[in-house]
Amino acid sequence: MSLSGVEATLARLLPEGVMFAVEDPRAAATGLYPEEVAHVARAVPKRQREFAAGRRAARAAFAKLGQGPAPLLAAKSRAPIWPQGIVGSISHCNDLCIAVCAHGEAFRALGVDIEERAPLPAGVLDMVTNAEERAWLATAESAAPIDIFSAKEATYKALYPLTQKMLGFHDLMIVPHREGGYFAQLMVPAGAFETGTQFLLLSDNFESHVIHIMILV
Repeated sequence: MSLSGVEATLARLLPEGVMFAVEDPRAAATGLYPEEVAHVARAVPKRQREFAAGRRAARAAFAKLGQGPAPLLAAKSRAPIWPQGIVGSISHCNDLCIAVCAHGEAFRALGVDIEERAPLPAGVLDMVTNAEERAWLATAESAAPIDIFSAKEATYKALYPLTQKMLGFHDLMIVPHREGGYFAQLMVPAGAFETGTQFLLLSDNFESHVIHIMILV
């Protein structure tokens, strides 16, 4: 998948005010601040490259908002600690890394997830999906289990900064939208959001990848 192809997809999906950048997580782990180097000093090389790609992409994205360069460390949850007044999200798979960000006064939270379009490992399907999700997947023409996994990941990333609640896969249910795409429905309360609350996801399948984005205004 070319970086330009991902950029074209994101430009089409994202609303005005949400900035993005794309990097290759297979590239050398360059462009890090000393604090960031120390943060991943004990990580394996693959993790260091992914971390560096995420930070390069994030800085390129929030530069488009007029935000100057700064270290972007991670909380214990591994979520990036964004500069004050900025909300954002980072995701990577083996060959792509995406960062999205926006001003917090315009958007409450963002969540992005990108995955290679491939079958889930054996035994993972029941862990990720519930019976209702498996039922509609069995008759779906284009959706696959990886779509549910990715949609839930994007939802977690958007909700956690607001709720500080660690959600499990079965705490969310992905519901297909009649016009295409998906809703994520809470099966448990989370912060100020009640059980049954639904959130719209932006989704796309392109080449050998799937991407899901949640934007909370």
